[in-house]
Amino acid sequence: MDELQEVTKKLSFLPLIYKKMIVRQLVFGASGAIALGILFDIHAGISLLAGVMPVVIGVLVASPIANKKNNDNPGGIVINALKAEAVKIFLILALMWLEFKFYNDLVPMALVVGLVMAALISGIAISHIDNIKIDNKE
Repeated sequence: MDELQEVTKKLSFLPLIYKKMIVRQLVFGASGAIALGILFDIHAGISLLAGVMPVVIGVLVASPIANKKNNDNPGGIVINALKAEAVKIFLILALMWLEFKFYNDLVPMALVVGLVMAALISGIAISHIDNIKIDNKE
């Protein structure tokens, strides 16, 4: 459990809900990759991680954009959210393209399962976004 707390501390620039989401995505991705690697082959496990990691990296890069201070300007909040989503989608597409381009033993079904799993965890975190206290980022 100490490693989990260390990873969470390194993500201190993110609100708590994002930290929890990223850690859960990594834990489920790693455990799913190990399970697929044992059940099928190592390439299936790596492919599952290849599906999870673009979403995690996209969230890490886009979160600071979405959380910029807006001085209670509703238009600025929407613009920052749209910018963050555009950056996240572009980054996910670029990373997925690189994975298909350079990893010859990619298992597409495992990649899709990883991508869907990471997206579902993101959706669960977003469904709890109303519980965040804006002032102290919890």
